[in-house]
Amino acid sequence: MALCLVATLSAAALDRLYINDFTISPGETKTVEIMLDNDSSYTNLQADIYLPQGLTIEQTDGDYLFLLTSRKGSDHAVASTTLSSGAVRLLITSPGLHIFSGNSGALVTFNITASDTFTGSATIEMRNILTTDQERVLHHFPNAACTVTKYEPPVVTSLATSSCDIPQGMKVKFNVTVAPIDAENKTLAWTSSDETIATVAADGTIETLAMGTVTITAATTDGTNIAINYIINVTEGQLPQPQGNPLDVNGDGDVTAADITLIYNHLLGN
Repeated sequence: MALCLVATLSAAALDRLYINDFTISPGETKTVEIMLDNDSSYTNLQADIYLPQGLTIEQTDGDYLFLLTSRKGSDHAVASTTLSSGAVRLLITSPGLHIFSGNSGALVTFNITASDTFTGSATIEMRNILTTDQERVLHHFPNAACTVTKYEPPVVTSLATSSCDIPQGMKVKFNVTVAPIDAENKTLAWTSSDETIATVAADGTIETLAMGTVTITAATTDGTNIAINYIINVTEGQLPQPQGNPLDVNGDGDVTAADITLIYNHLLGN
């Protein structure tokens, strides 16, 4: 990085270069962003990226594929090399000392691929982060690290029976949970195989409409399409049973002349 350096200073307190934590599946290639938050203006940048075992940066013809975003200036160029330590050194230079635009957001994107045996979680580190400003002063950024976790697809489980009888005209809601607790997308899509027999709302509330058999399905929406099915037999609705005798108007438990007298007087308006 051929720069004329005047002094070495620390970057502004709020300025930082970092990668957000992310998840990745074994064998997956994911686009990762290097973020720059800056109160001050910078023209050039260097960072050494240390990847854990099981993660690699995409290359073409031996060159790492780092792409600058719209925050670059008119003559910014990106280059990279592998250090003896195994780290990948990222260099962004501007011969005309043009500054990076904006004060936050992605500055560089690149693709990371996880090996088929990638497990657990790992850490990507960025060290030796240096920038220069338009006065050619060198600024030192703090090291940064992000956590990369193996993606665990959600699994639908339930405490409710998978087959049951429900009377016509009822509303019920099954107890469905999604594991693991920290799954990125825990939203479920609910469907009914026959909405003339039973419908199901977005929150999983089922309403039985007519006698028959229907399948209610709860499925994940993250692309894994893992589902659990409930087979519901809608039975004949039960009419509510009358409570007590309507002629027992005085509520003593028996229909007597006293009740008839009260009814008679009421009809006469007395």
